[in-house]
Amino acid sequence: MERIESKNSSPCPLPEISAYIDGELSAGSEIDLETHVTGCRVCTDDLNLQKGFLNALDRSLEDEKKIELPENFTRAVVANAESRVSGLRRPHEWRNAAFICAALVVFSLFALGSNAEGTFAATTTVLEKVFAVVASAGHFVYDAALGSTIVFRSLFAVNSVVCLVGLSLPSPVAFLA
Repeated sequence: MERIESKNSSPCPLPEISAYIDGELSAGSEIDLETHVTGCRVCTDDLNLQKGFLNALDRSLEDEKKIELPENFTRAVVANAESRVSGLRRPHEWRNAAFICAALVVFSLFALGSNAEGTFAATTTVLEKVFAVVASAGHFVYDAALGSTIVFRSLFAVNSVVCLVGLSLPSPVAFLA
């Protein structure tokens, strides 16, 4: 910290004055500071100014009226905070996360250097297998949806044709049960 020279040519410990007021100095440092303050007008004025400020601050805080909180204040704050947790993320954070991940991939490629070819081969093999599993699952879902759509259309088409002709058949829901 910066020290100011006093008239008696000893450095003024301005940062130590705050520590002295807060009671954070060791016993030896306190004695040294008190000895210095008795002979230094600058430090005496600074010490009195800081003590006066703290006293004024204490008086102003004591004059404040006590705020009465409702009995269920804590529960209301907790419930409000828990209900708003889902809205803490902004929509564009996904884009930022994807950008950071892409940057990390590029950085890791540069870090790999000449070993990148072997890493690419292993990564490509794993990605091909993952893609094959995902594609198979996608085809299964598509085929199941298409098949059920065709079956339901057939059932409802037969029922509507029968209704036009005037015959009575059980509803398509009865076929499913």
